[in-house]
Amino acid sequence: MHTITPEPVTAAAFAPFGEVVSLDDTPKLPIDLYNGLNAIHGPVVLQADERPEFILFRVGYRGGDIRYLERHHGMTQTFIPLNGDPYVSVVAPPDAPLVDGFPDFASIRAFLVPGDVILNIHRGTWHEPPFPTRDGQKFFITSTPGVTGGLKSAVDGNGEVHKLDVDKRNPVYRTGKRLRVAMP
Repeated sequence: MHTITPEPVTAAAFAPFGEVVSLDDTPKLPIDLYNGLNAIHGPVVLQADERPEFILFRVGYRGGDIRYLERHHGMTQTFIPLNGDPYVSVVAPPDAPLVDGFPDFASIRAFLVPGDVILNIHRGTWHEPPFPTRDGQKFFITSTPGVTGGLKSAVDGNGEVHKLDVDKRNPVYRTGKRLRVAMP
């Protein structure tokens, strides 16, 4: 069993995996159409080789077991929390060294993310869907037909998915070890 302890998310610490989108970390644009009442920050750029789409994701509390790490090469993926509750993001960089076809455990990090902070991960970043800190949290997630279609596929005999733009790998099958994140 290998356990990863989440660290508070910061723009600098998360930079190898993507960008932190928040009022503190995203540049304020010089737009003032309402006498200073509104603040506009951005832009946050979604990259996609296919037509972008959104999926609504209700996440059941699943403890800290990491069942998969997955990646998508055809798009950046954005996780937008809707409940305001904190969540945990587990990621490994796109160029993480592979051990037995799975990202080296030493390259995997976990971040505790406030419920008003969005993560926009780089193409190819290994990740699990957000880990909720309570049952039933909701997220709006960017996708493409290749990601959504791949996720609709059944897992293979090894408990993995390798369809369209989904490369979803099982740590137990690949390494013989369980991987978990220490939930707050």
